[in-house]
Amino acid sequence: MSIFGDFKIDGTQLVAKETGAQIPLTSDFARDVWRIGSFIGIVNALRATRIVKGREPRARISFYPRKPRSYYAIWPVCQLADVKIVDDPAEADLHFYFEDREFRIGPMTPPTDKPSFNIGCYDIRKSAVSRVFEETFGYRLVIDPTTHQGPAVEKSESNGKHDGRIIQCPIAAPKPGCVYQRLIDNTFNGFEHVDIRTPIVGGKIPCVFLKRRGRDIRFSNDNHRVDLVETDAMLSFDEQEKIRAYAKAIAMDFGGLDVLRDRSDGRIYIVDANKTDMGPPAALRGPDKLRAMRRIANAFAEMVDEAIAQ
Repeated sequence: MSIFGDFKIDGTQLVAKETGAQIPLTSDFARDVWRIGSFIGIVNALRATRIVKGREPRARISFYPRKPRSYYAIWPVCQLADVKIVDDPAEADLHFYFEDREFRIGPMTPPTDKPSFNIGCYDIRKSAVSRVFEETFGYRLVIDPTTHQGPAVEKSESNGKHDGRIIQCPIAAPKPGCVYQRLIDNTFNGFEHVDIRTPIVGGKIPCVFLKRRGRDIRFSNDNHRVDLVETDAMLSFDEQEKIRAYAKAIAMDFGGLDVLRDRSDGRIYIVDANKTDMGPPAALRGPDKLRAMRRIANAFAEMVDEAIAQ
């Protein structure tokens, strides 16, 4: 089935059938599709060069219950890390739990007893993300909207909705299917909102992406600009250690975290976790896309080698 089978058009929105995520059909979306397609073309060219040279893959990996499309971050990472994606689990050296949903009652059983990645990462609902954050960092993100005084953020439990909105508390009762979080001033200058997108690979943070948005689209998935930044420039050693502990607690071997730094108290807050991360960000400069994915691929290759050795 082509990638077009993963989506449907609903009015002016492109809707992902599996998750319900909505993408506005705008000129910006068309531009992003072109950018992503160009990057995939570059990765495919590099992949073809290695095949022509007869280079043996570092390892073979199978994904279950479904394989990632080329627009997911793990696909170019596998190509750049010399990890071959295979259909038959019996041929694989490793498995990867890959499912674009935020909740299961328990983990899916891997196809074989070979090492598996992300197997325990089966609950990334906003409430679970916030609970693990509080347990790891020692301070709270969630609020009780019936007693909280002042502004707060109301958003869906589900991933990919990008439906956050600012409300005034207290309210009479929480809305079913929603979570309530403190309103974080994640601006550097008081105007431009900045998300610190933090890739996680085997407990490592190879780099971070600064995703910049105006106030009117702060809760959307659109970015005015995305910059590739060194991890140490944005996160302290202690913060990186806590992020690693968080990833371990939520059983995320590979994925991405949305981290916000509050201008008022200087602390960071993890507001979202994605185990089926798409990437690299479309608005990132072309050369930086490849540079970032090579860093992530190198970390992935190390994780693969360690898993096979064990």
